[in-house]
This record gives sequence, C-alpha cells and structure tokens, in this order.
Amino acid sequence: MAITIRDADESDVDLLVELSRIGQELHADALPAYFERHESRAAAAWIRSRLGRAESRTWIARAGDVPVGYVVAVVRDRPGDALCKPRRTCEIEEIAVSPAHRRQGVARALVDRVLADARARGIRDVELTSWSFNADAHRAFEALGFRPRIVRFGRDSGTRS
Repeated sequence: MAITIRDADESDVDLLVELSRIGQELHADALPAYFERHESRAAAAWIRSRLGRAESRTWIARAGDVPVGYVVAVVRDRPGDALCKPRRTCEIEEIAVSPAHRRQGVARALVDRVLADARARGIRDVELTSWSFNADAHRAFEALGFRPRIVRFGRDSGTRS
C-alpha cells in the first residue's frame, strides 16, 4: 500500500474532524471524567485554531485516495532555570490511524514526516505523551523508536464536585 503524507490546510477541516473522532472517542470511553465526547462543531473550531500557526503543523496520511490518519506536531520552547537547561522540542500532540489501516506503515510514515520537519527546524527531541490505559498505542510508539522518559503520576485529592 502506497502511503502519501501531505500538509493539511483549512480545506481539510471536515476530514480532520472525522479522523479526530478515532482518538477522541477512545479517550472519552476510557476516561469520561477527563475527556469530552466528540462533537463535530467543537472539534472543527479546535482544529481551525491550530491550522496556520507557525509552531503547529498538521499532516494527513492517505492510502491511495483514502484518508487514513493524521498527526499534529507542535514546537515547544522551554526556558532554562536553575534546575533545567532550555529545550526546544517537537511534541506530537495527536496522532491517529483508522483501525482498518493499522499495522500497515501509516503511523511510521506520519512519524517520519514529523521527524523530517523537526530535523529541518534544527530540533533534536521529538516527544509525545500517552494516557496509561492506552497500551496498544504504547506498543506502537515503542515500535516507532520512542522510549519512556517521564512517568507522570496522578491522584484524586478526595474532593468531589
């Protein structure tokens, strides 16, 4: 299967809304206290707010004429302080591949595009985060060469609102 990757633009909002449903519903099913159900108008507004920003890039993967996935990457500049050196990173904020096209190189092609863009910008570190419930994604990320660097713990304070 030939996979092509191209920059997304304003004309792709409806397509990105549908592709974003993949991850949003997975997260809302697993953690309804934290994630909203996918709502097309809200998703479209969110996507539009990021398209065209210098620090954010969005790409769409196609298998032939079929859109099969997307990725959003954001450049983050973190100032240094007494404890940490300044860092410029590229963070993969979102990545999703349609279930019917998984394990066919789509995620690899999307990540390769992010890596090439990071290199072109002189950015060494490409990072992403994933909720602990998403073991399938963790296996995919590790197969793509990502390794855990930070483990974030959380706890409910005991308050209920």
